[in-house]
Amino acid sequence: MFLALLLVGCGGSEQSSTEVTKEGVDIAKNPLGALSAIADAGKDLEKLQAELANMPPTEVVHFAELVKALPDVPSGWTADDPKGETSQMGDFKMSRASRAYRNEGGEERVEVTIEDWAYNQAIYIPFFMQAHFSQETMDGYSKGITVGEDPGREEYQTKSRRGNRSILAKKRYHTKIDIENADASLLDEWWPLVKIGQLP
Repeated sequence: MFLALLLVGCGGSEQSSTEVTKEGVDIAKNPLGALSAIADAGKDLEKLQAELANMPPTEVVHFAELVKALPDVPSGWTADDPKGETSQMGDFKMSRASRAYRNEGGEERVEVTIEDWAYNQAIYIPFFMQAHFSQETMDGYSKGITVGEDPGREEYQTKSRRGNRSILAKKRYHTKIDIENADASLLDEWWPLVKIGQLP
């Protein structure tokens, strides 16, 4: 509960790494570490806001470009046709592409979604803050992660064998991998297949 309240209150380069390089602090297990994480998050947020203030307005890429960045169909898997859309609500524009994959020899299902947020602060600053904190229970975990320099969050439910990994790549592309009927290790296997590096 404390974690949830804290997160609500906090409200350009190539893909350089496909491995988790840092995990957020678990407040329940490490209260002192959590204080340090809060301080670090504040410093990182100030730096991020300064960078964003100097960025010119950015148009979202067309959803067709996002579709190209979705994973190819791996051997032993089938896939639905990709879906995509570019939409606008007031001044806010967003492009989105997704595709669902199924393991031919098992029950595993993966869905990959890429959204271009075009540096919209209202959406991704709260997301950025979540990368600094984690929580683990008997039922699974919800942990902040960093992949290379990109912040994200990973969640997994042990009993249902469902989970997801969300990464904010290049400070604009919200990339999410959802898995069903699978071990959490499948998230590590699929993240390198997403072709974020080819997006501007």
